Amino acid sequence: MSTPLLQVSGLRVSYGHIEAVKGIDLQLHEGQITTLVGANGAGKSTTLLALSGLVKKAAGSVSLAGLDLSRMSPHKIVAHGVVQVAEGRATLTTLTVQENLELGAYARRDHGDRNADLAHVYSLFPVLKDRARGLAGNLSGGEQQMLAIGRALMAKPLVLMLDEPSMGLAPIIVQDIFRILRDINQAGLTIFLVEQNVRQALKIADRAYVIETGRIVLEGSGRELLVNPKVQEAYLGS
Repeated sequence: MSTPLLQVSGLRVSYGHIEAVKGIDLQLHEGQITTLVGANGAGKSTTLLALSGLVKKAAGSVSLAGLDLSRMSPHKIVAHGVVQVAEGRATLTTLTVQENLELGAYARRDHGDRNADLAHVYSLFPVLKDRARGLAGNLSGGEQQMLAIGRALMAKPLVLMLDEPSMGLAPIIVQDIFRILRDINQAGLTIFLVEQNVRQALKIADRAYVIETGRIVLEGSGRELLVNPKVQEAYLGS
């Protein structure tokens, strides 16, 4: 397999005396969807926060195409191309939809055509174009998730990380979100997906990891883990 785009080695994260992530290794390869699945409290979100620099690492390293991100500040990590869509969407409700999207391009180093990028986001999410001048706070939960993804895309990421994008959404909206993620990935974007919806996540994943109590306990292709008896028993109700 090719050299990983994002390499995580020996990552440990502690909250006081509690070790939430216990020395995990992960690899994200360019152009693939990699997913990290597990139960609530297993360490999924903490892992993403550590990769984004939003929580302190107790040990371990994170590198992007050979560049060490381990001690970078969160805004520099974003500027280098690792962009996270936070759990809960974190839309700025008193700004318009378009203002939220434009803020996504704030940390970009390039001077490319941001209007073209905005048009691309609107092509992915037509409902956002229809509501571009309206307040983000008036969007439904599914629309706010689309806005959060669109805002992240405006940053022109090399790696798009998503924390529980299906949380709190109706099943039909979840299907839309996962379809859009597949479309974005097929256009070439590398995606790291953290999800409790194990079945949906494994269906679209090229590579998958299962985390339990801060440790990686299984890894393989999404298809392999989807039919793994341990995964089926623990997460898929089979």
